Amino acid sequence: MENFRVLSSSSLKMIAVITMFIDHLGFALVYHLPSVNQHYQICRDIGRIAFPIFCFLLVEGFLHTSSRKKYAMNLFVFSLLSELPYDLVFNANRSAWHSQNVFFTLFLGLMVLWGIEYFYGKIVFQGMVLSCGMLISYFIHCDYDWKGILLIALLYLCRHDALTMTAAGFACLYWEWKAIFAFLPINLYNGQRGWMKGKITKYFFYVFYPLHLLLLVWLRHQLVGPSMPIF
Repeated sequence: MENFRVLSSSSLKMIAVITMFIDHLGFALVYHLPSVNQHYQICRDIGRIAFPIFCFLLVEGFLHTSSRKKYAMNLFVFSLLSELPYDLVFNANRSAWHSQNVFFTLFLGLMVLWGIEYFYGKIVFQGMVLSCGMLISYFIHCDYDWKGILLIALLYLCRHDALTMTAAGFACLYWEWKAIFAFLPINLYNGQRGWMKGKITKYFFYVFYPLHLLLLVWLRHQLVGPSMPIF
């Protein structure tokens, strides 16, 4: 199996970003264009693999970052910066409080991992931390709500065994079975950072999220005019 571990974290990030973009392109634009809207579901299906990869990379970041406080602050700041672009794409509304972008989910997930580690060996307290994170995510309507927090926690707790982690991921993703294909690239991860190094590439992935959403809003406005979300 070791011979097949050929993907670095840089490669996983690119796979996640590209598939996320395809997903959002399908939602924001393809659905509204009669000439190509038959491909809408294909775009959404491809995009399902992005979130599990981001969750896996969050766990890796939590374990290897030089500053967890800075990591958490970056996630929180960009969750705020991304909310307006997110609402414009998915809610056609500038202040849709019933739905929060994925950065909030990742930020809460990081906080849960921090709590689980802090209470190492104390299962009751770890369970309380996880439950609190899931409840907060549910009540503030984070993207992927409580299921996203549970997935992050399971990837962390099962990280020492690839088979167990994959099985836990499969079980957790019962609600979106197409997302299980994310574990194909995840299980090819070689533990290396890869070719993306330095602050520019680091912050590119933070900035890309709100910027690509704004780009899709602009394209939708140019091609089809203002439109309401699908659901």
